[in-house]
Amino acid sequence: MSAWARFRRNLRRAIVVSGAVLFAALVPAGIASATSLSEMEIRTIWRNNGAVEGVQEFSFGTIDWNGRAVTVRGRAPVPADPSPAQKLLARRAAVTDLYRRTLGLLYEVKYGLPRRVESISLEGWVHPGKFAAEGIEDGHYVVEAVMPLRRLLEDCVVFGK
Repeated sequence: MSAWARFRRNLRRAIVVSGAVLFAALVPAGIASATSLSEMEIRTIWRNNGAVEGVQEFSFGTIDWNGRAVTVRGRAPVPADPSPAQKLLARRAAVTDLYRRTLGLLYEVKYGLPRRVESISLEGWVHPGKFAAEGIEDGHYVVEAVMPLRRLLEDCVVFGK
Protein backbone atom coordinates (compact mmCIF):
# COMPACT_ATOMS: atom_id res chain seq x y z
CA MET A 1 0.00 0.00 0.00
CA SER A 2 1.34 3.39 -0.96
CA ALA A 3 1.99 6.14 1.54
CA TRP A 4 -0.84 8.21 0.05
CA ALA A 5 -3.35 5.35 0.48
CA ARG A 6 -2.26 4.81 4.11
CA PHE A 7 -2.59 8.54 4.78
CA ARG A 8 -6.13 8.63 3.36
CA ARG A 9 -7.16 5.52 5.32
CA ASN A 10 -5.78 6.91 8.59
CA LEU A 11 -7.41 10.29 7.94
CA ARG A 12 -10.81 8.62 7.38
CA ARG A 13 -10.42 6.63 10.61
CA ALA A 14 -9.49 9.77 12.54
CA ILE A 15 -12.52 11.65 11.18
CA VAL A 16 -14.89 8.79 12.00
CA VAL A 17 -13.50 8.34 15.52
CA SER A 18 -13.48 12.07 16.30
CA GLY A 19 -17.02 12.42 14.91
CA ALA A 20 -18.23 9.51 17.03
CA VAL A 21 -16.60 10.92 20.16
CA LEU A 22 -18.07 14.37 19.52
CA PHE A 23 -21.52 12.88 18.87
CA ALA A 24 -21.36 10.71 22.01
CA ALA A 25 -20.29 13.68 24.14
CA LEU A 26 -22.66 16.36 22.88
CA VAL A 27 -25.87 14.73 21.71
CA PRO A 28 -27.10 13.00 24.90
CA ALA A 29 -26.65 16.16 26.96
CA GLY A 30 -28.45 18.24 24.33
CA ILE A 31 -31.31 15.77 24.00
CA ALA A 32 -31.75 15.41 27.73
CA SER A 33 -31.88 19.15 28.31
CA ALA A 34 -34.11 19.80 25.29
CA THR A 35 -36.79 17.17 26.04
CA SER A 36 -36.85 16.89 29.82
CA LEU A 37 -40.08 18.29 31.24
CA SER A 38 -40.25 19.83 34.68
CA GLU A 39 -42.92 18.89 37.18
CA MET A 40 -44.52 22.29 36.61
CA GLU A 41 -44.79 21.66 32.85
CA ILE A 42 -46.44 18.28 33.46
CA ARG A 43 -48.91 19.91 35.87
CA THR A 44 -49.66 22.56 33.23
CA ILE A 45 -50.43 19.82 30.70
CA TRP A 46 -52.65 18.17 33.33
CA ARG A 47 -54.52 21.45 33.95
CA ASN A 48 -54.90 22.07 30.21
CA ASN A 49 -56.62 18.68 29.94
CA GLY A 50 -59.22 19.40 32.61
CA ALA A 51 -57.28 18.72 35.83
CA VAL A 52 -58.99 15.35 36.29
CA GLU A 53 -57.90 13.46 39.41
CA GLY A 54 -57.13 9.81 38.75
CA VAL A 55 -57.77 8.11 35.40
CA GLN A 56 -58.84 10.24 32.43
CA GLU A 57 -60.21 8.74 29.20
CA PHE A 58 -59.10 10.24 25.90
CA SER A 59 -60.08 9.33 22.34
CA PHE A 60 -56.88 7.32 21.83
CA GLY A 61 -56.11 5.95 25.31
CA THR A 62 -56.20 6.63 29.03
CA ILE A 63 -53.91 8.47 31.42
CA ASP A 64 -53.68 7.86 35.16
CA TRP A 65 -52.56 11.31 36.32
CA ASN A 66 -51.98 10.18 39.92
CA GLY A 67 -49.98 7.08 38.98
CA ARG A 68 -48.37 8.86 36.01
CA ALA A 69 -49.13 5.94 33.68
CA VAL A 70 -50.46 5.86 30.12
CA THR A 71 -52.43 2.94 28.68
CA VAL A 72 -52.96 2.51 24.94
CA ARG A 73 -54.62 -0.41 23.12
CA GLY A 74 -54.23 -1.42 19.50
CA ARG A 75 -56.78 -3.68 17.79
CA ALA A 76 -57.01 -5.58 14.52
CA PRO A 77 -59.63 -8.05 13.25
CA VAL A 78 -58.82 -11.77 13.22
CA PRO A 79 -60.64 -14.41 11.11
CA ALA A 80 -62.85 -16.92 12.93
CA ASP A 81 -60.36 -19.82 12.71
CA PRO A 82 -57.01 -18.09 12.07
CA SER A 83 -53.90 -19.83 10.86
CA PRO A 84 -50.60 -18.96 12.55
CA ALA A 85 -49.74 -16.64 9.65
CA GLN A 86 -53.08 -14.85 9.99
CA LYS A 87 -52.47 -14.41 13.72
CA LEU A 88 -49.06 -12.89 13.00
CA LEU A 89 -50.56 -10.50 10.43
CA ALA A 90 -53.31 -9.53 12.88
CA ARG A 91 -50.69 -8.95 15.60
CA ARG A 92 -48.66 -6.77 13.25
CA ALA A 93 -51.77 -4.74 12.39
CA ALA A 94 -52.64 -4.39 16.09
CA VAL A 95 -49.12 -3.16 16.89
CA THR A 96 -49.37 -0.63 14.04
CA ASP A 97 -52.73 0.51 15.43
CA LEU A 98 -51.13 0.81 18.88
CA TYR A 99 -48.40 3.07 17.48
CA ARG A 100 -51.00 5.17 15.64
CA ARG A 101 -53.12 5.51 18.77
CA THR A 102 -50.07 6.40 20.92
CA LEU A 103 -49.21 9.19 18.49
CA GLY A 104 -52.85 10.32 18.50
CA LEU A 105 -52.92 10.35 22.31
CA LEU A 106 -49.75 12.44 22.43
CA TYR A 107 -51.25 14.94 19.97
CA GLU A 108 -54.54 15.03 21.89
CA VAL A 109 -52.85 15.60 25.25
CA LYS A 110 -50.43 18.27 24.03
CA TYR A 111 -52.58 20.15 21.50
CA GLY A 112 -56.18 18.96 21.93
CA LEU A 113 -58.52 17.65 19.25
CA PRO A 114 -61.26 19.63 17.54
CA ARG A 115 -64.72 18.46 18.64
CA ARG A 116 -65.82 17.36 15.16
CA VAL A 117 -62.65 15.75 13.88
CA GLU A 118 -63.38 13.04 11.32
CA SER A 119 -59.80 12.18 10.51
CA ILE A 120 -56.39 13.49 11.36
CA SER A 121 -53.08 12.87 9.61
CA LEU A 122 -50.10 12.68 11.94
CA GLU A 123 -46.47 11.78 11.54
CA GLY A 124 -44.08 11.17 14.37
CA TRP A 125 -42.03 8.79 16.43
CA VAL A 126 -43.36 6.79 19.35
CA HIS A 127 -41.77 4.44 21.85
CA PRO A 128 -44.47 2.57 23.75
CA GLY A 129 -42.00 0.15 25.30
CA LYS A 130 -43.03 -3.36 26.25
CA PHE A 131 -46.53 -4.69 25.76
CA ALA A 132 -48.46 -5.29 28.96
CA ALA A 133 -50.95 -7.70 27.38
CA GLU A 134 -51.81 -9.19 24.02
CA GLY A 135 -54.20 -11.79 22.71
CA ILE A 136 -57.44 -12.44 20.86
CA GLU A 137 -60.51 -10.77 22.32
CA ASP A 138 -63.98 -10.63 20.67
CA GLY A 139 -62.68 -11.41 17.19
CA HIS A 140 -59.85 -8.88 17.42
CA TYR A 141 -56.18 -9.24 18.18
CA VAL A 142 -55.53 -6.75 20.99
CA VAL A 143 -52.15 -5.37 22.08
CA GLU A 144 -51.95 -3.17 25.17
CA ALA A 145 -49.02 -1.03 26.23
CA VAL A 146 -48.59 0.71 29.58
CA MET A 147 -45.86 3.30 29.80
CA PRO A 148 -44.81 6.07 32.17
CA LEU A 149 -46.38 9.46 31.42
CA ARG A 150 -42.92 11.01 31.08
CA ARG A 151 -42.07 8.56 28.27
CA LEU A 152 -45.13 9.68 26.32
CA LEU A 153 -44.44 13.38 26.84
CA GLU A 154 -40.65 13.35 26.48
CA ASP A 155 -39.68 10.43 24.22
CA CYS A 156 -42.52 10.49 21.69
CA VAL A 157 -42.60 13.19 19.01
CA VAL A 158 -45.29 14.53 16.68
CA PHE A 159 -43.85 16.02 13.49
CA GLY A 160 -45.54 19.04 11.94
CA LYS A 161 -46.87 18.81 8.43
